Amino acid sequence: MPATLDHLPVEILHMILAHLGIECRHTDQLEPPDTPHRFSQTPDQPSWYSLKLQPLLSLCLVSKRLCNVFQPILYQEFMLGCGDSWCSKLYTWDGRLLSFLRTVARRRDLAGFVKRIRIVPHLLQASREDLEKYQMLLPPQIGMSSLWSDMTDCHGLFTKPIESEGPGLRTSILEEEAHDTLHEVAVALGTKKPKGLSAKHLITLLIAALPNLEHCGIFVGPAPVMSAVHSEPLSAAGISRLPLRTLNVAVLRKNDEDFELDCTVRALLEVSPCLETLNLHKCNGTGQQTALPFLPSLKHIRVMCSRLSEQALDNILNSCDSLCSFVYEAKRPFFNPSNGLPENEWDCSDHFQLCNAARYLSRHYKTLESVHIDLRYRGGDPAVPSSFSFRELTALKHLFLNLDEFHSRFFMPRCTDEQILVQFLPSGISSLHLAGQSGEDLPRLEKSLLGLAEAAVKGQFKNLKEVRWDRAAKLNAENVVMSLFADAGVEFAYDSWPETNLAFYQSVSIPYPNFKDPWRAFLDSVEEDTRDL
Repeated sequence: MPATLDHLPVEILHMILAHLGIECRHTDQLEPPDTPHRFSQTPDQPSWYSLKLQPLLSLCLVSKRLCNVFQPILYQEFMLGCGDSWCSKLYTWDGRLLSFLRTVARRRDLAGFVKRIRIVPHLLQASREDLEKYQMLLPPQIGMSSLWSDMTDCHGLFTKPIESEGPGLRTSILEEEAHDTLHEVAVALGTKKPKGLSAKHLITLLIAALPNLEHCGIFVGPAPVMSAVHSEPLSAAGISRLPLRTLNVAVLRKNDEDFELDCTVRALLEVSPCLETLNLHKCNGTGQQTALPFLPSLKHIRVMCSRLSEQALDNILNSCDSLCSFVYEAKRPFFNPSNGLPENEWDCSDHFQLCNAARYLSRHYKTLESVHIDLRYRGGDPAVPSSFSFRELTALKHLFLNLDEFHSRFFMPRCTDEQILVQFLPSGISSLHLAGQSGEDLPRLEKSLLGLAEAAVKGQFKNLKEVRWDRAAKLNAENVVMSLFADAGVEFAYDSWPETNLAFYQSVSIPYPNFKDPWRAFLDSVEEDTRDL
């Protein structure tokens, strides 16, 4: 074997591995946000992600030289449960996190290779062996069956298995199980006062132990304190700056509660000035009323399946000053079939209005190129209709909105019907997507669409290339509309936008518009909630 093998470029090594049928992902290649919930993993089959790693692991075991070559590639990511592979009930999670932590503490060279991590709740559960030891210390009258409820009541760390959502979870890692690993990592990092560390600091120490970590995914489980990043260990380890570029914070299982951004990762945001992309799933706010840490490099924000108040939206959008893209999809208000909808949620007072988003996004008028705001699941009947405009966003190229935001219950135009779209769009817009329904307001919005087409013919929107209209809101004068847009060189077509896979737990059906009767708007959620009763 040539001695130069150790010095081959990573790209060449990837080509060699590909020739051997071993797939390697580049660290910049991010998994789509909906992959944890595609459910292509068969629960009674081995984890597909684990199977993909086996050939690379085998190469590392062939010889020391091959290990030196391929181990850096193997350690580029710690992504157990990647995609939907977490649903495999055959995968053994026991001790995986602690073992990896000990490895990166002892082998700082390997720690330097890690660019991506993904933490799921299953990594934070106690091993069966340690639970059995713990049970031995309990009074004889307390059996394993009652241990579930006792631990839930005392610590809030247990969750009973949910068969439909992959393997069930046990209690969080016990202090005795984590003790030696915590000490070893603390020594490796030169942590001050290591005796103050506990099992809840494992994730924080893992992040602190990886000096070149760029992409971090945290999936919050039934014990949020275990998934949270804490400031004390970072400070004790002298960590004031991390090279993190992408942060994903999500809820893995639909029965787990939403998270607050401030409580979960504020400490991480405070030491991540290089952060460029922030992805949130099932976020219910920022927690505190104070602003989030300023993130000078933040360019992309995606908030899915969430309900943000106006204050929370303001806090998030005020955390940077050069945003390039913003995606938001509202989730349904909390709905109890027996008690109905809380008044403060059906009137959408718990949620921001589109006029709020337009106002706060205007801070980024020089840089913001793409806006996707889908409020079809917001619900609502605001006390006062308001006007909104994106005209100030001079850099905006793509805009997605839902049509019912233009319904008279929500929108109070300051112009004639023909000028509605003309007046609220920036002149440089290149694509406009309008989803959902508008009910009895369709004729008014059809006039606004004709007005936009006529303005484009006159050269008012020179960059406009495509307009998409929801096929559920068929136009009466569609031939005229298509002809006018064609004359302007704009492609007009119908499209459909069911609640996307990005909002993991929504129905795949197109939701009723917000101005419809609330019981109809949430009919499919009632059926889903009562199906298992």
